[in-house]
Amino acid sequence: MFNLLVYPLRGIKIRIKNFFLNLEENPECFVISPGGCGSVTLIKYLDKFTKSNLYFEKKYKGIRLGHNFNPPPIFKKKKIKIILLVRNKSEIYTSMLRRGFIRNSLSLYGDLFPFLYVNILKDEKKLKKKFINYLTFFYDNWSNYNKNFILKISYKDLYNKKTKYRIKKFLGIKNKKFITNYPKYKKYINNNSFVDPSTALFKEINK
Repeated sequence: MFNLLVYPLRGIKIRIKNFFLNLEENPECFVISPGGCGSVTLIKYLDKFTKSNLYFEKKYKGIRLGHNFNPPPIFKKKKIKIILLVRNKSEIYTSMLRRGFIRNSLSLYGDLFPFLYVNILKDEKKLKKKFINYLTFFYDNWSNYNKNFILKISYKDLYNKKTKYRIKKFLGIKNKKFITNYPKYKKYINNNSFVDPSTALFKEINK
């Protein structure tokens, strides 16, 4: 039970860091998603062409940018371009549940008691309802961002031809290799050697 006590404090810290986030350099863009939307693939690919998530998370250890549940004031002030990945909320929940990320995800969304229906009351129905409510909160917050600086991309469209051209135009990328080398959809094979991409990326950033 003692380990669960860290979550309320973590939730408070996440809310504070979200509001007071400061970046000395000007980012070219950030990929934002609640998770379960294929963001890792896009984040890693954009790192080859822009100064975005990976660059800043490696340089400023400890900051978490990809799952900000609310646009930090500095994002609006600097007019940072945002690629927001969206997906059916039930599909996101299923993805995060299968990967064992529900509790940590709720914490990143600012929930002070993400363990309530996981470790104490153990009510999957209420857990799903709570999770989806936080997803609604997440997307509602980002709906208020300046429409000129946000590009919404559906998970189901992430790998199609039209999307890569939309991203290229939105970010003003001139390099033609962005189109020719744009990643293709690759289904994860869950076997004994499988390492979740989010986990692998976290280790890469914090090594």
